[in-house]
Amino acid sequence: MDRAGQQFGLAVPAGIVSHTGIAGLTLGGGIGWLMRKHGLTADNLLAAEVVTADGARLRCGAGEHEALLWALRGGGGNFGIVTAFEYRAHPVGPMVLAGPIIWPLDAAPQVLRFYRQWIREVPGELTTIVKLARAPALPVIPASLQGRPVVILSCCYAGPLADGTRVLRPLRTLGTPLLDLIAPRPYLENQALNDPTVPHGWHYYWKSAETGELSDDLIGALTEHSERITSPRSYTLIFQLGGAVAEIDENATAYSHRRADHNINVNAVWLPGDPGAQQHRRWARRLFTAIEPHQRGVYVNFLGDEGPERVRAAYGPEKFARLQAVKNAYDPQNVFALNQNIPPSPAETRLQLMHE
Repeated sequence: MDRAGQQFGLAVPAGIVSHTGIAGLTLGGGIGWLMRKHGLTADNLLAAEVVTADGARLRCGAGEHEALLWALRGGGGNFGIVTAFEYRAHPVGPMVLAGPIIWPLDAAPQVLRFYRQWIREVPGELTTIVKLARAPALPVIPASLQGRPVVILSCCYAGPLADGTRVLRPLRTLGTPLLDLIAPRPYLENQALNDPTVPHGWHYYWKSAETGELSDDLIGALTEHSERITSPRSYTLIFQLGGAVAEIDENATAYSHRRADHNINVNAVWLPGDPGAQQHRRWARRLFTAIEPHQRGVYVNFLGDEGPERVRAAYGPEKFARLQAVKNAYDPQNVFALNQNIPPSPAETRLQLMHE
């Protein structure tokens, strides 16, 4: 999709790894490099073609099964098989100002406190992601840095390059970075920049939470546990939300917690056959326990096999009940259950669907 859009100077907001499947990304929400300017992938879903559990082929969009389209914008694969997506595309690229800047991990408290203040004023054209990790073994990373504990702040400014240079200047002059790879680069190149760090075939164990501003206590927990990483491939990501994500009404889509400031994704990663697999999982669970008091919700696409209460936490009680009403209408037997499941509601609690 990225390649097709760029042939016309356009892009649909998508994720940060180019081999992510567009269907699952969209149906859960879709956070990525353009979200603060143009919204989530789901926010740009205009219509869809859906095959429902009874074999019906439906089109949902303006004036057609609008409650189903609302549910598809964040409710996951609970309502049918989506066989076609229609998106809104935006003028983007071909060049963006993007890339990572890296400091040693012991500078993380200073970097994150500065970052907390700085992002309050940055425009929606800029999206940033912080990564606490060991520096990966990539050709662009000097061998002397590979494996070193670091804080990586990756940026994408999807606007005029001169404006991006001005906005990013305070960040690039903070302390003494180990490496600064922020540069004008093709949008397509930036979309694939993270691909080598998340190949197919590795083992991944995720825990996630959406939070408010990065408090000193939260920064301390993230830094302390990142110093204890048990696998050189494990990492923690801090996604900057806000901008267009927060400007959309909370009830406009099934995607929830739009006023959260950050999404934190703790990712234990190891190679097949690694005898330390349980140790790596414990590291992720301990870090999640440390950040859990700061949690405001969870993003459904970052849930693992965590049980029905965590699925409910992704939406909150009122929105979950509304999703159940859509489920009652389109999949009352819960045929589509191998997912972060939204089961049909009991008959006595069913809500009246609007716009149907």
